[in-house]
Amino acid sequence: MSHWNKSFARVLWLMIFCFSASLTFGAVPQVRSSYRIPFELTNNLVVLRGSINNSRPLFLLLDTGASGSVINESRAKELGLNLEGQTKAATGNGPVEASFVRGVTLSVSGIEFSDLTLTSIRLSGLEAGFGRPVDGILGYEIFNRFVVEIDYISRILTLHDPKSYEYSGSGHTIPIVIKDNRPFVRARVMQVNAKVAEGNFEFDIGQVGALTLGESFTSKNELLKFTRNTLQISTGSILVGRTNAQIGRIQKLQLGRFIIQNPFTTFVPGNSGEEDTTDYAGLIGAEILRRFKVTIDYSRRQVLLEPTKHFREAYEFDMSGMSLTSGVDFKTFKVRTLIENSPATEVGLHIGDTITAIDGKSTGQMTLEQIRHMFRQEGRRYSLSIKRNESVLPIKIKTRRLI
Repeated sequence: MSHWNKSFARVLWLMIFCFSASLTFGAVPQVRSSYRIPFELTNNLVVLRGSINNSRPLFLLLDTGASGSVINESRAKELGLNLEGQTKAATGNGPVEASFVRGVTLSVSGIEFSDLTLTSIRLSGLEAGFGRPVDGILGYEIFNRFVVEIDYISRILTLHDPKSYEYSGSGHTIPIVIKDNRPFVRARVMQVNAKVAEGNFEFDIGQVGALTLGESFTSKNELLKFTRNTLQISTGSILVGRTNAQIGRIQKLQLGRFIIQNPFTTFVPGNSGEEDTTDYAGLIGAEILRRFKVTIDYSRRQVLLEPTKHFREAYEFDMSGMSLTSGVDFKTFKVRTLIENSPATEVGLHIGDTITAIDGKSTGQMTLEQIRHMFRQEGRRYSLSIKRNESVLPIKIKTRRLI
């Protein structure tokens, strides 16, 4: 289960925007009518291969929520890049160090962006929660330059020249507003016996989960009052420390003409770094958006959504009651947090336990995403080998739906 919730990174992205908005994003690449780029899909997120200054291949997340592109501090040092202007930014979870890398050339599948300024931050917490290397994050520069089409089924990203692009699909058009280099849409939350709550939602393909709601919006519309069976969770990994939140389900989310049924929803304290207004609702994340073919067109201030065969699939949350994190080798998996009165606590799992095998198979042969998928299936019995200090313990666990 991933409790990395990027809504808590909004202050960080705003800080990046403030520092980078006055800096050049570099020369605009020469554009063909379109580029087709294969991508990997991990934890609902789009992962591209790219390079910086002709480096070895790097893994780069594509993220509408990033108002400026980012390089992992450890990767910047490994590549011998010069870090400038070190500063500290205050966030709700503690100070975050950031610096800048100027004059680099970023290449993605033959598309070159030259003389870029990237923000350098430490992404080790993100990597641990993601279960794989994250060398950088591609944000506003890509979406501002191209019409971006994401085909989650074929795992093909197509970048179109906005001047020659003509949409020919059957999707539904939803207007967007660009604020601080990030897209926002209007959507409506519907709960049984509650008034319809409408607000501005960040359209965030870089958010792992389904839906995140800010505190002011939730409070104004009394959404928790009409939400059954919420769980206390601990979220946050990209920033220092952890933040307590609640997770539950809303009955419906209306996005354009589409009705999203029973998505699991994170109710966070504060408004994720946004202004404290009740009109800011929260974030619509990739657990929802991956069920569409998504076209993001900043030039026309719109997104286009085509539902796929996954549209009506149920939204499932973790059914074990434990959140896992990976080690630096991405082959060891520790219990990071636990939910009270869950299968994990009932069988005596502890924070800090290492899962070394599942049903006799070494977890060194698995990915974190595979393990999370196993624990999202109801009524499954697993035999775990647990390393605790110097002891190895056999533990049996049966999953069940918690929300």
